[in-house]
Amino acid sequence: MNKSRIVISVFSILYYILFLYLYLQDIMDEFLFLFILFISFIIFLIMFVVFRKKRVTKRKIAIATCIFLLLLCYEMPLIGYYTAPSHLAYTYLEPHEALQGSGIYSIGVNQLNIENEKSKQAVKKLLTKQNVDVLSVIEVNNKTIYGIKNRQILEWLHLRNEHSPEETMENVAQYLGREDDWLKTFFNHPDIGGDSSGLSLALSGRIKEGDLTNKLPIAVTGAINKNGAVLEVGVIKEKIQITEKSGIPLLIIPNENVREAIGIQKELKANVEIYGVSSVDEAVQLIKDLNTDGGVY
Repeated sequence: MNKSRIVISVFSILYYILFLYLYLQDIMDEFLFLFILFISFIIFLIMFVVFRKKRVTKRKIAIATCIFLLLLCYEMPLIGYYTAPSHLAYTYLEPHEALQGSGIYSIGVNQLNIENEKSKQAVKKLLTKQNVDVLSVIEVNNKTIYGIKNRQILEWLHLRNEHSPEETMENVAQYLGREDDWLKTFFNHPDIGGDSSGLSLALSGRIKEGDLTNKLPIAVTGAINKNGAVLEVGVIKEKIQITEKSGIPLLIIPNENVREAIGIQKELKANVEIYGVSSVDEAVQLIKDLNTDGGVY
């Protein structure tokens, strides 16, 4: 009996994977994909009712019915992305020194949603005519949308943390023990979004407190929690490009991004020294070493 339940569970999952694969390959859209899951759920629900008096059969059908109901609920948010743009363009954003004279520059990336363009080349041509410094262009396909949907669900379930600017400011303020006016001024900047400025702000705060001195231009990206642990961030390739374009020789990133960054650095042949850290305290010590005569810089 247990073996038969495993078989029907595996069959249901494989059936789902087949149509998920077709969706991710852009062979079908989200509406057809969800319709197939919905019809499959309805068919098994009807079968459950028909065979309700046959105890063993009913249990097997109940397993498949529950599986398709859960899968349908999991994939339902795809409907919210049917008006997604045709492309995402990542463009240059000037590094921002939150605390003047600190030498700590927050690295952010500007994202533009582009509608109804046929190719990446067309997007680059369009933006170049508008004097926009384009770093990269991504075609929005079903795979892209599916990844966005999954990340959103993880955030809803509190399994993935991507803090808003308000939450980032709160984390930095809690780490530093106070909320200064320069922090509020930084987050009032119109281009500020996401959480990747957390580490740069914490380091700027340590400089303002007087327990860290820095005389070097250093680009910094990384989210932090209220305890000062440094967390992974995205668009590392574009941030390395911005660091090099702006002439900043050093870049501090989260340890979790180091492997990716090394590959990108080789690909771009970027003339930037990249350092990974796991905490604000580790970053503080690194900056002290970089500023020491005969140090690693």
